[in-house]
Amino acid sequence: MTDRSHKIMLVEPDAEVLEILVASLSRRFDAHITCVADATSCLDIEIVDPHDLVIAELELEDSGGLELSEKLMALSNRPVILLANEARCDDITEAMRLGVSDLFRKPFRVEQFLDATGRVLRSHDLYRRRAAKYSRMRELVRRVISERRDLNRRIELICRDLVGAQRRLVHRVLALEEKKPHQVN
Repeated sequence: MTDRSHKIMLVEPDAEVLEILVASLSRRFDAHITCVADATSCLDIEIVDPHDLVIAELELEDSGGLELSEKLMALSNRPVILLANEARCDDITEAMRLGVSDLFRKPFRVEQFLDATGRVLRSHDLYRRRAAKYSRMRELVRRVISERRDLNRRIELICRDLVGAQRRLVHRVLALEEKKPHQVN
């Protein structure tokens, strides 16, 4: 995948499901996995130490997975995958509107889940590389514009000096012309 280890947050209150997910994700990906059971803990951690991917249960005790997804995406652009025992059509529609990467109904095929997780992580890596590239390009353009402005200021100063020197030269020539006796032939 990449030479960088991924950080994955699992928000799952069911210990059995959590164990299966951690084992499966650990086998497939080089990832640091953080596990919490509720949305509040997830948000507390994400504010301080953001993860590359959040995988959350849709039905959490302290908050819904959709509400958590909305708050996570407001913090930063990170992908979210939701897991649901039952997903109503409204939940799926709202998840799509929010930009949730995927939604899996339990029980799901682990291999299919891992494939989707891999696609999401690759897509997020690509996004991060592009964002870093554009950030470097913006910095380079900012520097070029700054240097161009500085160069324009210097050229303007040189032009002013040249105009001033020409005026002084003209005044000296005129002064010499006035002092010089007129020759009669």
